[in-house]
Amino acid sequence: MSTEDTLMNEKFSSVFTAFLDPAVDRPSFIGSWLRAKSIPYSVVEIKGKKHIFIKFGSEAYDPRFKMKTLVAHHDRVNDTEGANDNSAACFQLLKLAETLSQAAESAGPRVHNTRIILTDGEEAAGTRGILAQGSFALGSGFRKLGFSQDEVFVLDACGRGDTLIVSTAGLDRKMGKALADKMMNLHAYAKSIARSAAPESWLALPTPYSDNAGFLAAGIAAQTITVLPSREATALLAATRDFALQGAVLEAVSRNRYGELSAEAAAAVPQTWKLMHTAEDTASTLNAGAFSLIERFLARLTETLEPAL
Repeated sequence: MSTEDTLMNEKFSSVFTAFLDPAVDRPSFIGSWLRAKSIPYSVVEIKGKKHIFIKFGSEAYDPRFKMKTLVAHHDRVNDTEGANDNSAACFQLLKLAETLSQAAESAGPRVHNTRIILTDGEEAAGTRGILAQGSFALGSGFRKLGFSQDEVFVLDACGRGDTLIVSTAGLDRKMGKALADKMMNLHAYAKSIARSAAPESWLALPTPYSDNAGFLAAGIAAQTITVLPSREATALLAATRDFALQGAVLEAVSRNRYGELSAEAAAAVPQTWKLMHTAEDTASTLNAGAFSLIERFLARLTETLEPAL
């Protein structure tokens, strides 16, 4: 059953709805779901943030190929459902974990070199800066553990739209040459996967920072993947090519702050992003097609192996 079909399934929808309850303890909920599916996981607490690691059997990994770390933050702004930011991506990665586990059981082990991490503390960057973001401490730990060569893909706001977005966030950030080269190579790789998974339905566009900000601050290349409705994506693309608008729009997007934009510039900012961090970020704004799009991207990504350097 595809993720799109599953989302429409009453049982899955009820589980997802329960996950959206503002009062739910996210780490406990995710842990219960994983245990019910017999998927091994561990909770790693770093500086008060609970990160959930999902790793598969040793037969799923081959050191001759690069490791892929797929990330989605499970925290959200208080008193909101956080349906698109970032509950959708959490469940997309949980369903991927289930798919990979079931495939190993039914068809035998397959090398995919994939680990999944549901992170905590992404929203802290908006109030206390990047160094407070859970992924910064996590990224610093990655470096100490020798994981700095991982290909890190950050999924954020992946439940609304029909156009896969390969974010350009971070490509123009000041960094050392080695990290800059890794970022460019990772971005090119992500675009190749998007082109294969959704040849007529993807774009490379600037987006707000997500967990990638914390990873980059820790010196680890990280690529954000998101989804937008085609009309919103096209309007943003046009604004980035409009000399009169591009400066203000790009600055506002990088800061995820849109209140000071002119009416014309504000109209180019995706409505999807304006819903984030508000009570309007509810399940009613999501669409099954976005889940199907991400399912195809993740399937292509996990079946593609790149030689380790």
